[in-house]
Amino acid sequence: MNLLYNNSKSGVYIHVPFCRRRCSYCDFYFEIGRSRANFERYIQQEWDFRKDSWPFEPQTLYFGGGTPSLLVPEQIGALIRILAPNAREITLEANPEDLNPEYLKQIRQLGVNRLSLGIQSFEDPILTYLGRNHSSKQAKECISQAQEAGFKRISVDIIAGVPGENLEPGFEWLHEQKIGHISSYLLTVEPNTPLVKLIQKKRRQEPQHDFQADAYGQVQNQLKILGYEQYEVSSYALPGQESQHNRVYWSQGIYLGLGPGAHSMMLNSDGSVTRRHTTAKLGEWQVDPKKAPFEEEQLSPKEALLEALAFGLRDLKRGINPSDLAKRHQSPIPTGFEDLMSRFENSGWIRHSHPGEGQGPDAGLRWHDKYIVTPKGAAFLDAIAREILSLLS
Repeated sequence: MNLLYNNSKSGVYIHVPFCRRRCSYCDFYFEIGRSRANFERYIQQEWDFRKDSWPFEPQTLYFGGGTPSLLVPEQIGALIRILAPNAREITLEANPEDLNPEYLKQIRQLGVNRLSLGIQSFEDPILTYLGRNHSSKQAKECISQAQEAGFKRISVDIIAGVPGENLEPGFEWLHEQKIGHISSYLLTVEPNTPLVKLIQKKRRQEPQHDFQADAYGQVQNQLKILGYEQYEVSSYALPGQESQHNRVYWSQGIYLGLGPGAHSMMLNSDGSVTRRHTTAKLGEWQVDPKKAPFEEEQLSPKEALLEALAFGLRDLKRGINPSDLAKRHQSPIPTGFEDLMSRFENSGWIRHSHPGEGQGPDAGLRWHDKYIVTPKGAAFLDAIAREILSLLS
């Protein structure tokens, strides 16, 4: 099936599955103690096999994981040259304990222009609770070193809703350092993680739902006071510091995932969508990246439209334009959608844009064409999405 391309909304994601240790809360796919040698060659093999489906240069390149900062600079540079030498945004996820001034200087010179740092907390007791392998002092030092190396776009991950934490001093420090992007996620206790067992053994306090709801509201309020705009359910940015790659996901862009465990999404010429998940583990994937096992899901135009309506709302700044999405997926807006949006609006979860709001292509939209989730509604995005998706039945 032919693909429908939009070069301005395209990205490549590389899943780097290596970690030094397991954090107690993590349920992502990763490998500990496995060799990272030649990882870039395996990625190139997969890319050579799949790139004909992507006849354009990606606009963003994202090294995620796992722990991408376990790759040496030469591997990172090789992958940039192979995959996206002209990408406008190249992000590397990194842990503080992996970074030093020379490493940071080298990857910046190789083309990485955005760092996403897994800090998680500036309180040592909370870092211990989470099973992190760095201290608050190391976290602050690595941020200073990154800035000295020339990184002007730095994102810091912070986990909220951990019993006993105090987020305010850390947020204030980040603002003082002019950090442009903060991703703050609520702690979730996932099944089959060490954290579950520690809670069961009474060695960790279990986070309570009401406490976490309050923590989310506190994050919203404090970061707003500090000048950060919430543009996604867990993402806050100073002007111009939003993650371009992450917005590919929420703005119905297309993305190619490379590496074991990676996800991809393609928009087809009839408005349908193809989703792919490489299910192979590292060893299985390395046998032959071109033939590694994967799962594929086909969404009909109607299903793809509903998904775009539901998950496009995660972009709290751009929102969704149902008319545009209906054209994109060549499917009518489902019966009951406008009534549902009116109910959410009455609840204070959704607002309509008004004529003249927005900039550039968003300016002057008819009031009923654009829906944006309010800060209050951001806490209920999962419920909003479920109700929109239920319109399929």
